[in-house]
Amino acid sequence: MPYVDESYVKFYNTEYFKQYTEVEGLIDYLKTFATEERLEKIQEVLQGRTNHLTVLLEEIYKPQNGAAVMRTCDCFGIQQLHVIDAEDRFQLSTSVAKGAAKWVDLHKYSSLKSSVEHLKSKGYKLVATSPHTDMTLDDLPVDEPLALMFGNEFAGLTDEAVEMADYKVKIPMHGFAESFNISVSAALVLNQLSIKIRKSPDIDWTLSEDEKKLIEGAWVCKSLKFFENLLKTYPPKK
Repeated sequence: MPYVDESYVKFYNTEYFKQYTEVEGLIDYLKTFATEERLEKIQEVLQGRTNHLTVLLEEIYKPQNGAAVMRTCDCFGIQQLHVIDAEDRFQLSTSVAKGAAKWVDLHKYSSLKSSVEHLKSKGYKLVATSPHTDMTLDDLPVDEPLALMFGNEFAGLTDEAVEMADYKVKIPMHGFAESFNISVSAALVLNQLSIKIRKSPDIDWTLSEDEKKLIEGAWVCKSLKFFENLLKTYPPKK
């Protein structure tokens, strides 16, 4: 199974492209090498992108599951994916991700503590998915940014992660199984909460103008196969 090459930083980190977005006129110059269809798609997707919801995965180790969650994030307009990977085994299957790694920012942490501290500092409330609670997604308040936590394929979330959560919610099930696959759980939760925040007139879930500018620049660069070579031609000779 082919994996996304982690040394290929362009897949993962929008912040990497900040150096280019800060050069006056550079992104506009690079846009001249992109198709109108691509530029229009970038604008369309940017308008639906959000940081109001994000996902935190705890020790996911099957490449197809991590890739499926990332692809789901992209489909629902979630810009950030956070991964706790203490044993350095998180990988992404390229055949499942379908290019989503280019558009969603991936953040890795070596511990639950460091991931929680980072998300809390950004104003997120942590939401643990658990069958052992009465709260449903309908009951979950969405006025504050939410980080949705999902555990690994066999054990689910650790007790420590559940204890750190501000909210615990369950996904209703009516069969013999006690849980959904991790990627299915993420899709179900993101679908419902994404609809919920986008329908609310009181929630500003969209990206800030600064965030849009940075992400737009990164996406323009990622859309150009040989953008590093094009950088060498800027500014163009008169």
